[in-house]
Order: sequence, then structure tokens, then C-alpha cells
Amino acid sequence: MPDFSQEELGWLCRSPEERLAEALATGSSVEVLTTFRHMAGLIRGIADLYVQWSVATLGWLHERHGLAAAGDAAMFTELWPAGQAPHLDADQLGIVRSLLRDSDNALDQRILEAAAGGSRIEVLALWSRVHEACDTAEQLRRDAVTAQLTLVSDRYGADGLENCLRHAVDLIWIPRMEADLACPPADRVRNWAEKMSIGHNGAVRITEHADRWVFTLDPCGSCGRQVLSGRYAPPWSFGLVPAGARTGFMRDDITVYQAHLAVAHGLVPIERTGAPWPAISCAGLAGRPCELVIFRDPAATDNSFYEKVGMRR
Repeated sequence: MPDFSQEELGWLCRSPEERLAEALATGSSVEVLTTFRHMAGLIRGIADLYVQWSVATLGWLHERHGLAAAGDAAMFTELWPAGQAPHLDADQLGIVRSLLRDSDNALDQRILEAAAGGSRIEVLALWSRVHEACDTAEQLRRDAVTAQLTLVSDRYGADGLENCLRHAVDLIWIPRMEADLACPPADRVRNWAEKMSIGHNGAVRITEHADRWVFTLDPCGSCGRQVLSGRYAPPWSFGLVPAGARTGFMRDDITVYQAHLAVAHGLVPIERTGAPWPAISCAGLAGRPCELVIFRDPAATDNSFYEKVGMRR
């Protein structure tokens, strides 16, 4: 018997706006605030990951290639095309400082006041403003680490990029992987559905099969949007993984940012646990929907997902 009906899978993937509307329907301001805080926490987790990844990249450069090499990547805005980066306005900056930097969230009172008035429009408008600010901040952070990875790939090649990503994976992704794999499969599906539909703010569809759940992400909240926003075309021209490298899924159309999928979800998990975490089908430069696959038994993952990174079961 399936763990979920298709209706239940659709419910797991509902948008932040739908979740807030449900909370408003209860008539409880506290329920609205609880929902807001939970979703904000997921967004903060993604945003924090980018900052930690950037710091880990600088740490690897310093450790392996010295202070001057780390310094070249520290001023990442100098690696961007002039005048092309998005900017936070004063209100957005206030939201980001409150939500992504402070432990005491100053947005709580604004949410409570809007919810107490019972206005669905006001609550959703405030969430839209919060999301707009966080999305801009996420773009800035994602561009920062991508600029650094482009420098690493250009200077040290595919092997250097893989080594640099492994350093970050040990610090950032491995603890997340261990916590995720400790959960029952159905709980993992729930957690990943929330992470992708809220934290990455993408449209998600899940299909359950006898041995797996297939998540279709349209677009992926990070890789896909970065490709679709032109970051790998002039004037940005962020880097691609050298053709045939396992950090590029043995292909020639994988970005230096997407390379983390091959390392954090393929190479390192296979070495540590015997299986990908979870299995990924990356769309590369195509910008089309991609897939994330959770197998009930990770040991039963298809051979094709090992072959994507040049490995065998």
C-alpha cells in the first residue's frame, strides 16, 4: 500500500501562500505567527547555507593556497559584472536583518497585527514583501559563492573544484545528511517537500512508486533560477565544470554551482553510506524541471545514479 495518496502528496507541496491562508482560516493570530515562523526558519536555513558555503570556500583557499588566494575570492563583488547585481532597498534590508540575522524577529509584531485584523490580503502582502526581500538576499549570497567557485575552477581545474566542494560538504552537508537519513522514509518525504516548496520556493510535484518518491522541481529553487536569470551568459559568465568531470556528472553542461549536487548528493554520500543522498537528475544549462528521488531503501538506488558521477554500486 502507498504511504500517501496523490492528494496527500499535493498537500505536502502547497505553497507558502496556501499555508498562510490555511492558518488565517483558523481565526487564530497565533496560528498565523507559528506558520510564518516555521516557514521563515526554512528560508533562513537556506540563506545561512550560502553564507557558510562561501566561508568554507575561503577557508579551503586559505588552507590550500594561502592568504593571497583567499583574498582574491573574498571581495566577491569584484568578480561580478559592474552594476548587474540585485540590490536590497531600505525596507528589504530591514526585513533581511530581522529575519536572517537577528534571533529576536522584529517581523513578528507586523504579522500579528495583520492577522489580528483578519485581512488575508494584508497577511499575504506582507509575506510577499518578506519573500521578495529574502529572495533578493538569497540571490546575492548564491552569486557570491558561485563567483568564488568560478575562480576556484578557473585556477585549479575540476580536481580543485571537487576538493574545494568536498571541504564544504564535510562542514555543511554531512550533518544535514546524517539527520535526514535517521528519519523514516515517509518523514523524509514530508521534510523534503517542505524544504523545496518553502525554503526554495519552487513548484513541486511528487509521484509515489513502489520503491521511490520522485520530486519534480519546476524550476529548482536555486540551480534552475540561476540559469534562467542568465548567470552563465554574458555579462555574468559564471563558470561551467570542465567537460567529462565527475563533478559535472560526466557532462559538459553543468555549472560550477550545480557541481555541489554531484559532490554533496552523489560522490560523498556514496563513499560514506553506499548510496546517493538523495538521487538527483540535474537539468544542467537547459533550465528545465529537474528531479530529486528518495528511495525507500537507499541501497536499492538505480545504478544510473552511480554512473552519473562515474562510480559503481
